[in-house]
Amino acid sequence: MSPKGPYQHGRLSERGDVYHYDVYVPSSLRADSAVPLVVVLHGCGETGDQVAAASGYDRLADQRRFMVLYPDVDAIDQGYEVCWKGIWQPRAEGRNRGDAGAIAEMTRAVIARWHIDRSRVYVIGISAGAFETAILGAEYPDLYAAIGIHSGAAYGGGEPGCLPPNELPTNTNALARAAVGAMGVRARVMPVIIFHGDEDRAIPYRCGQQALSQWLRTDDLVLEQEHRAVLPPTPAGVSRAVVPGGHTYTVVSYADKLGCVVAQFWTVHGMGHFWSGGAADPYSAPYSDPRGPRAAAASWAFFSRWSLSGPARPCAPAKP
Repeated sequence: MSPKGPYQHGRLSERGDVYHYDVYVPSSLRADSAVPLVVVLHGCGETGDQVAAASGYDRLADQRRFMVLYPDVDAIDQGYEVCWKGIWQPRAEGRNRGDAGAIAEMTRAVIARWHIDRSRVYVIGISAGAFETAILGAEYPDLYAAIGIHSGAAYGGGEPGCLPPNELPTNTNALARAAVGAMGVRARVMPVIIFHGDEDRAIPYRCGQQALSQWLRTDDLVLEQEHRAVLPPTPAGVSRAVVPGGHTYTVVSYADKLGCVVAQFWTVHGMGHFWSGGAADPYSAPYSDPRGPRAAAASWAFFSRWSLSGPARPCAPAKP
């Protein structure tokens, strides 16, 4: 069955496309307190309702007191298997255009409707939603304080095999420069957490690895523009653990000169194209692998260390 909870529903019409979205509002929230917002983007052939059930973000929002926005792809856009256009038509995506523009407008609508801390808005997506998240990170660094890429790829789609054939560059350095170009005058270091199963057959593991390299390079380019020290080339921490009865996983963290973790890469060994550590019920079985580490909890732990103004002080240690 589909998830139940205190959801509020919304609808956005954008240049002929119609988007619906759900907002999870925990009962524990206080009206006088501004709270963070996490935007969660579903994958191809999935809905916002299904990623809400699979990811486990609602329960976490209850515990940590933040709100969750679940956008849905244009309801009449069936030509791409109910899929965000960022994976099929990356050239059509950008600031104030395409699905990326619509997701940003949905985010702003929620900010305007509820008491949201504008400096603590984050976005994470899986599969096609991860491609869209990468676009949002480059096009809207003034809106999203940090991003999460689950089973996705670099900004622009990455190397061959990560995206259907297109005319965009595939070189990591070129993609990094393109992301900085998209940021424009709004350029800032973009913190990113990445999850990928090393047995993913839909979007190969190397695509997630390239996404890490691209965002590290993008952040270095921003730091160079600001005449600040680039990120150390070696990881600040590497840890390996196992979910009891489940998958082994490795976490590699990259930190700035002050020790603040700017990027994390979670490799889930033996996992395919699923949300890591999500629900185990039959409704979520096509989308979730409960044997992995909990991506919702890990991403929130990472997000909560960052705001638009920078990292929380003192910085948390690199080890998750």
